[in-house]
Amino acid sequence: MMVFGAFVCGQTSLPALPVADTNYVRDFSNRPTIRLYLSSKFNSMVVRSNETFTDLRYRPNGNYNMGIGASYRRLTLNIGFPVPFINSDDGAKGRTRFLDAQATLHTQRQASNLFLQVFKGYHITSHTPPRVGWEQTTSYPYRPDLVQFNIGFSTLRIVNHTRFSYRATFNQDAWQQLSQGTWLYGGYATGYVVKADSALVPTRLLSEFASSATITKGLFLDVGPMGGYAQTFVYRRHWFLTVSAALGAGPTVQRLLLPASEGATTRVYLGPGWHAQFRAGVGYNSRYRYVGILYHQEHIGYVLHAQNSFAWDVGNFRVMFVHRLTDRPKRVDRGLRWLKKNTPLSVP
Repeated sequence: MMVFGAFVCGQTSLPALPVADTNYVRDFSNRPTIRLYLSSKFNSMVVRSNETFTDLRYRPNGNYNMGIGASYRRLTLNIGFPVPFINSDDGAKGRTRFLDAQATLHTQRQASNLFLQVFKGYHITSHTPPRVGWEQTTSYPYRPDLVQFNIGFSTLRIVNHTRFSYRATFNQDAWQQLSQGTWLYGGYATGYVVKADSALVPTRLLSEFASSATITKGLFLDVGPMGGYAQTFVYRRHWFLTVSAALGAGPTVQRLLLPASEGATTRVYLGPGWHAQFRAGVGYNSRYRYVGILYHQEHIGYVLHAQNSFAWDVGNFRVMFVHRLTDRPKRVDRGLRWLKKNTPLSVP
């Protein structure tokens, strides 16, 4: 199946920002940047079991993608497609159909992540087919009826924005030349829907889970503040390691459809939830070239009735090869100036 994905990120017109300390950060957003990349996007869901038993984990049959992209004046466009001959394990894990869009927006002061996913068809990685009592031709227990939808965002304010750059590692249009760290603060909001023809927990495993965990359909909404810290370690100006972590908590609304002896019942609960974010990058950066390995994960969880929990995550892994051009495209500059002068659009 051919997959086409693209996103454009831009910076809204704002009052002039404090100039970055050029002893620490060099800004190359006014020069065209081109990139090649390999990537793998992922998600999973986990239903927590009672003590002494194994948690139930579902994963989709994900793809490895390759693509090309370009950035100029904080506008970014990436186009990806599946890698041939690698994504061919439907016989072992079952088929997954999906829509997967993840985008990041990094400015001098803000780091934001947006995601939208729809997946149908999951396999169980925590239990074998004999353990769940299913007779199937796949190597893993496979649920073609299981569907999940999630949409959300998280955003973090960069306190030390004059000496620390998220863009240097994750958007490749800047260069962090000296080690530096920063505190982060912000918030998150997500919506998550999961549904299947029968309970998420297979019949043979029902005794290992609380009744509130035997969901047939669930809607989860959550919002809250979050905070954390990020640090980039630089060796000899070019080699870098960036680590960023943030944690948040807030209220959740849970609407669950649960099976019962007299028929399915719908229950609505208010409860606590949490949101954890982790980003990391390692590689080489210079005036003209960037090579790096990037990892990003968002982990969201909820405490269900009777103190069991349900959690899910979304993220991606990328290998980047980037080159920055010397010449600026004059036609693009003229077009951007015309848009800024003749339209109400926010043009970088």
